[in-house]
Amino acid sequence: MNVELLVDWGKKTLRFFDQQRRQGAHAVDDALRQEKLGWLGDFREPLQEWGELLEVITVTESLVRKQGVYRGAHRDLKALLASVAHLKRPKKVSRHLVAFVAEESMMARQHERLVGSSEVIESVFGTLKRLEQDQAKTGFTGLVLSVAALVSTTTTEVMQQALETVPTKQVLAWCKETLGPSVQAKRREAFASHDKTEQKRDQFEMAM
Repeated sequence: MNVELLVDWGKKTLRFFDQQRRQGAHAVDDALRQEKLGWLGDFREPLQEWGELLEVITVTESLVRKQGVYRGAHRDLKALLASVAHLKRPKKVSRHLVAFVAEESMMARQHERLVGSSEVIESVFGTLKRLEQDQAKTGFTGLVLSVAALVSTTTTEVMQQALETVPTKQVLAWCKETLGPSVQAKRREAFASHDKTEQKRDQFEMAM
C-alpha cells in the first residue's frame, strides 16, 4: 500500500542528485551519496515505469469514483490515459483498463450512471448516521427517508411539492409498516414487562 510513497521518494531523490550534478553543487558529498544511495541509479527506468503505472491507476480510479460508469466512459478514460501512459507496460495496462470499463459501461442504459465505488454509499450512510445521532444506535428510524433527499437535487419548489403531495400521516404509516418498532422501543417494552413482574413480586412479598 505504500508503493506510491516509495516511488515518489526514489524519483525525487534522483531528480535532486541530477540537479546537484548539473549545478556543480555539493550539498551531499559524492562519495557518501554513492555509498548510501548509489544503488538507486539502477532503478531510474523502473521508477519511471512504476510511476506511470501508478498514474494510470489513479486516473482510472478517479474517473470511475467521481463520474461513475456510463455509456462512453471508456472513451473518456482512453483520452485521459493517452497523456499519462508513454512506456510499454503502462500502455498495456491502460488498454486492459479501458477494455474493462467499456465492458462494464455496457450494463448502463443510455443517460444512466452506475455507482462505480462503494465510497458513495459509505458517504450517504455516514451522513445518515450524523443526522440520526444517538438514534443510529437503535437501528433505522423514519430519518432513513432523508437518504433520497441526500442524493437528489432539492429546490424550494421540489420541497414544497413533496410536502403538499405526501401528508405526515402517510409518512408515519409507512414507517410503522416498513420499519416497525425500533430496537429502543422493543427494549423499553421488554424491560417494562420485567419491571412489572418484579413490582408484582415485591408487592406479594410485602403482603406476606
